[in-house]
Amino acid sequence: MGILSAEVRNIQNPALGAGLIWRFVCGYVYAHPTRNPIPLPLVFLVLPTILHRRTAEFVERTNKSSGLRVCAAKFGAAKHCKQDLLLSINHRMLVLKELSIESLRMALATRLVHLETDATLIPLSNTKASSGIPEEIKTMMNSAEKLGVWCAPLTMHEIAITLKVRF
Repeated sequence: MGILSAEVRNIQNPALGAGLIWRFVCGYVYAHPTRNPIPLPLVFLVLPTILHRRTAEFVERTNKSSGLRVCAAKFGAAKHCKQDLLLSINHRMLVLKELSIESLRMALATRLVHLETDATLIPLSNTKASSGIPEEIKTMMNSAEKLGVWCAPLTMHEIAITLKVRF
């Protein structure tokens, strides 16, 4: 097994994905005006956005208060001209579907989130891990939470239009 394969397995694993989904759900629920649970299909945005370094950089460099539309607009700005990264999120959603499902299963099994009967998710804890977490993982967790905060005030249709994805 090559070094690259091992690196991919280290990053694309269900345990990390479960943590990212949990922080996304936390960000969404606590930022939602009525604290509504998050619709299940939205969790499929997390891994394709946060595990893809070049896409994640746009999330990291955008203020939490700016919102999803501002972040998405940066992809097409003349300074960056990375519209292809935004358009590839939908493809990555399909490619990472199995990893997202495994990550969701782990998040449910470890009681990070709870799946309601109406196919929505709620976080069972909001307490962030503070020690023993590498800085890169903390950055990813914060980005996942920020993405959840950005999605909270928007409908699924608005999110789909903004990110050019299909649910």
